[in-house]
Amino acid sequence: MGFEIRPFPDFSWSQSRRSLFRECPRKYYWNYYGSHNGWLDDSPAEARAAWRLKKISNLHMTLGNVVHEIAADALSRVRGGAQPPTGPELIEEGRGRLNRAWVLAQQREEWERNPGRHPMLMEFYRGSGPSGDLVQKIRTRLYDCLRNLPESESFREAAEAPRVEIREVDRLDSVEFEGVKLYAQPDLLYRLGDAWRIVDWKTGASDDSHAAQLRTYALYLRLRGDLPPGPIIGRREYLGDGTAVSAPITDRDIEEEKQSIRDSVAAMRTYLEDPIRNAPKSREVFPLTENRRRCPSCNFFELCESELAGSAPAGPF
Repeated sequence: MGFEIRPFPDFSWSQSRRSLFRECPRKYYWNYYGSHNGWLDDSPAEARAAWRLKKISNLHMTLGNVVHEIAADALSRVRGGAQPPTGPELIEEGRGRLNRAWVLAQQREEWERNPGRHPMLMEFYRGSGPSGDLVQKIRTRLYDCLRNLPESESFREAAEAPRVEIREVDRLDSVEFEGVKLYAQPDLLYRLGDAWRIVDWKTGASDDSHAAQLRTYALYLRLRGDLPPGPIIGRREYLGDGTAVSAPITDRDIEEEKQSIRDSVAAMRTYLEDPIRNAPKSREVFPLTENRRRCPSCNFFELCESELAGSAPAGPF
């Protein structure tokens, strides 16, 4: 069966989609609609540009991806019988992965030829590379996260086979929720005693809004049949400073998250010309963020730059 080219993407929901919609409806448009089919040579120039920009990462995002990948790989090795890794071992592995991303991002011609497969960092796309201060900040964060990872409560518990049952480790998948495809990627799900623990590795600062992500994971896992009845504990592991926040996730929490998702889906659909086909209204209907200070760091800044030039200055606060 060949690949089907469709005029509009499928509608789906995820925590990242909700966050992007809240951050800036115009950015949401470019990411999910304006870039659709941009990988095709005969697509409009604007769609091709949006798709290429969508594929660009940055050092902060790459750091997060590297730490998550190493956490999943390390747990897999330990569960397979290997000795638990040390912080210095993980740091060395992380340095190798970050350095590889750094080197590949400087191969501009390769990225121009194949932006879907070859990585690019925004720091190189828009300039000559990150500042020395940013490099030092990322290096410090990488070292702190990977030094703390094997000492974290979740990693130590999950590594204790066969006493612990692991159901899920960092796998992106979807499940249907009231006719909408819901995507999620729980970092870790395991049972210790009677309680199931859902873990979210974090490389940034603590934020209470992160609790909603764990409720989404609980709903997703419950719908998929991977979360049997019983106590559920959501745990956010802030690897940068080695702290963790744990809290029960109740049936009421899951029901409230269901309603939150319904409300989010309804808000997104107000921007659709045809909800059945997921056809968006015109680009201009999706407003620019009110926080214009964010715009220069957005992947799609160059697509909005002329419009932003005619708007009022954002101010410093």
